[in-house]
Amino acid sequence: MFKQRFWLVIFFIFQIFSTSLIATGTVNQNWSYLNLLLQLLAILFFDLENALLSVILSIPLYLVLPNSKLDTLSAWRFTFLALFLKYWWSAKKQGLRMEFAPWDKYLAWFALAVLISLFFSNANIVLGLKKLAFALNIYLLYLVVYNFLIKEKEKTLEVIRLTLVSLSTIVVFGFMQLIISSFSNLYYFWQYWATYISKAFYGTSFADSAIYSNSWFSFSVQGQTLRMFSTLPDSHAFAVICVFALTAIVSLLVFEKTNRKRFSKIVLWILMLLSVLGIIFSGTRGVWVGIIAPLVLLGFAYFKHYGRSLLRPIALPILIFFVFLALTPLIQKGLHSFGQRAGESFLQRANSIYDLQESSNAGRLQIWQYTFAKVILPHPLIGVGYGNFSSLLSSDFEKRFNLPKQYISAHSLYLDIFSELGIVGLFALFVFLKSLFTSFYLFFKRHYLFSEDFMVVFAVAVGFNLAWVFTYSLIDGTIMNDRVLMYFFLILGISASIFKQYSQEKE
Repeated sequence: MFKQRFWLVIFFIFQIFSTSLIATGTVNQNWSYLNLLLQLLAILFFDLENALLSVILSIPLYLVLPNSKLDTLSAWRFTFLALFLKYWWSAKKQGLRMEFAPWDKYLAWFALAVLISLFFSNANIVLGLKKLAFALNIYLLYLVVYNFLIKEKEKTLEVIRLTLVSLSTIVVFGFMQLIISSFSNLYYFWQYWATYISKAFYGTSFADSAIYSNSWFSFSVQGQTLRMFSTLPDSHAFAVICVFALTAIVSLLVFEKTNRKRFSKIVLWILMLLSVLGIIFSGTRGVWVGIIAPLVLLGFAYFKHYGRSLLRPIALPILIFFVFLALTPLIQKGLHSFGQRAGESFLQRANSIYDLQESSNAGRLQIWQYTFAKVILPHPLIGVGYGNFSSLLSSDFEKRFNLPKQYISAHSLYLDIFSELGIVGLFALFVFLKSLFTSFYLFFKRHYLFSEDFMVVFAVAVGFNLAWVFTYSLIDGTIMNDRVLMYFFLILGISASIFKQYSQEKE
């Protein structure tokens, strides 16, 4: 085990180094095949635990594989499948059956709604099946995490720790991006980042569009301000990644209470502050508004005297968020002294949330109106077909958003689903969410006195933060970003295994 853990560390360091060389254009992108080969060898020769950890650590580092057929073919598609096959073979040899969480059957309903929308409408079936395959490929990671941890309870701590390392890699990359841009000409930084970094992570098509249009900037009368978005395609996905990081941080802080490792506590506190600052520096107002959901739920539970000691560490990042948001004029003044351009302050940006004339808000209202009138109302039952929303957009929207149609969404997870899958798909999604949040609520009610148990804190924190993310999803569909969806299924798999572990103990 020690030798494998040593090689896991070496593997992660090499992946960071090689990914940096490829993404910056220092070496040819064909070297991404070497990264894939090493990942597949790690999955093959590591035991199941370290194979899983190697995949979790690699999530921020997966690059597209250059080829003439599929511009967005990323290495994770092969490694997730390889990891699943390794688990399946191991379980088969031990005579173990694949287990599913209570809400998984509703995901099956959702997949059925997808197939109905594709085969009983005038949809482009290929587009829909590709999008479905994308989601199912990521779902394989969830199945491995869930089934592995319910049989290896003692491994949960290590998986949470390595999940935080993985998430923190994206957060740290975000601050590196902000620092580099602060000392660069914004135009040249933009062009370089799109041409090299974005191309390496998301393919030529996205890079070509990012060269002339992206969501990396905030515009105001004071000028333009670059947001924090790390290696992700937009700042919205980065903000959600920071929310997920806070979930792991608060649980590990509770775990470290019983230890004397002061260094670990300091690192966790630093990561918490960076993650909260990341949410603010992303400039993603939807995530700022979405914080209302966990805040209301925390307030309700607190005044009902449900596990106050358990709720305190979960509420701490939210408190820090509001403190930092209030202090952003001072923070930005400090950034400006280090080279960051003056522009709209974060408080000014927060105040613009309710300004319906603001360009971003006006554009969102326009596309919502179009989605209802031109897409949903003519196809209310089964939608226009999964993955087919953008194909119905008029050329006016390409001009309005200055983007190719394939990158324009309904700017709401629920409207996306309603337009593509109709009432049938939207019902499947709501039933899934009802099952999901009911499970989290029941777990909280049964275990809110376990305030010193880091696994209970993790699962409860996931519940509150998913309420945050799915509230934000009312005005954006960011959860369908590949990295965001990976981490969503990852923390969901860990939470489901914790639910199962505690239910087995009662039995």
